[in-house]
Amino acid sequence: MTGPSRLERGYRRVLACYPKAFRRDSEEEILAVLLAAAREGQRRAGLAESVDLIKGAVRMHLGMSRAPRPVRNAARLMCLGAVLTLADAGTVMLTLGGVRSAAVQDIDFAGGQWHIFVLAVIVPALASTPVVAGVWLWLAWAIGRGYARARFALKVFFSLLTAGWLIELAMGGGRGATPVTWPDLLATTALWLVGLVALLLVFSQAASPYYQQEPAHQ
Repeated sequence: MTGPSRLERGYRRVLACYPKAFRRDSEEEILAVLLAAAREGQRRAGLAESVDLIKGAVRMHLGMSRAPRPVRNAARLMCLGAVLTLADAGTVMLTLGGVRSAAVQDIDFAGGQWHIFVLAVIVPALASTPVVAGVWLWLAWAIGRGYARARFALKVFFSLLTAGWLIELAMGGGRGATPVTWPDLLATTALWLVGLVALLLVFSQAASPYYQQEPAHQ
């Protein structure tokens, strides 16, 4: 395969990340610009330019190509929230031994009640992790595209996030007798802070007019 054709194929693979309608209207023009700007003898798409193109594709899929900066930052935070949700589940699994040690020292967790706690609390929490991460990503998509109802959904989601955080704080406030470790509590607090900042950005004065327009469409 010749150099230019190999480079062109590489660029087309990256451009395939963009929405179909955008590729239909603009792919050839963008490809021509990329090929014209390529270094002499270049045979592959550079890492930096590939990352920039992929970031642009993500913005378009989220509908953020015309979103104000606070909305774009909020959507990025929500994507971070999805990652942190998965990381939080990993933290729970890694610190499960410490959680059990804290629980069995509590008179309320004597006998086989630890197993009941695992089945009633820990297993459902871990099982719900993909769903919660998916909600974060859906909110990032809907908020980025300018759907006004997504702001209400974000408020409801943040309320649930706050309730869970407060419950964990209460559980962690006992006298060494609670099934919560500091890594778990810190991970949950980080998630709550991400949700708080995202909420403030979405309801900021700069972002509000964006949700009074027609939602972005691909």
